Amino acid sequence: MSASVAPVETVRSADGTVIAHRRLGRGPAVVALHGGLGSAASWAPVAERLADRYEFFLIDRRGRGHSGNGSDPHSLDREVDDARAVLHVAGAGAVLLGHSYGGAVAMETARLAAPGELAAVAVYEPAVGVGGLIAPAEIDRVDELIRAGRHGSALEHGLAMLDAAGLVTRARMSPGARRPQALLAIAWTVSRELRAADALGTDLSRFAELELPALVLAGSASPARQRRTCEDLARTLPGGEIAWLPDLGHVAHTAAPDTVAAALSSFLEALPPR
Repeated sequence: MSASVAPVETVRSADGTVIAHRRLGRGPAVVALHGGLGSAASWAPVAERLADRYEFFLIDRRGRGHSGNGSDPHSLDREVDDARAVLHVAGAGAVLLGHSYGGAVAMETARLAAPGELAAVAVYEPAVGVGGLIAPAEIDRVDELIRAGRHGSALEHGLAMLDAAGLVTRARMSPGARRPQALLAIAWTVSRELRAADALGTDLSRFAELELPALVLAGSASPARQRRTCEDLARTLPGGEIAWLPDLGHVAHTAAPDTVAAALSSFLEALPPR
């Protein structure tokens, strides 16, 4: 069964918000969190390649797809609650997987997890350690454009800010550009996630006591600042390792899922039996 036809399941987060996910595959559980401009479908190409060995729980983060948005204000803490709600369904000892802002949620969830709740965490260019890279006035500009109904301009401004900050290479975000309506529909979420990532600051030492096997995926073609942050995070994590995705950038899980699936598989297969 492909992710697109897997039935939608829902759970309620701590604040009552409905969080949707789809299951794909059989085996030890992997709970996947997509990035800022994604949905449950974002990790599907990778999950489909590993579905013979692992059961993926592909989450629609709040405000996307079949999930509710919850009440304002948005916070990363609420998204941690969302992840834990799905982890409860997946069962103890799941692996948590996250990309970009979803990677920040995954890292915070892992940091706060109870012993035995997670077997490992894997993140792909997570939005941690990036505080101060984007001026608040620039983030406010995204909100202004949304209020004016200029969702396309808001999206472009957001991507331009991320490019200027050295976090993504705008030209390599082309896979998403093939789905303009889907991107425009979630452009309003860009500013709130930039603010939440900024609030985490730059100090990665918050993860220095995370005693879990941890994989940091990074594209060798991503900007130098992004690569350095991923290297710093992998060094900070006691059980951390980094896997480079050759000649790829921030959206390799959709642009080159075979490569990402191979790197993730190597990490998962080295974990103790679950």
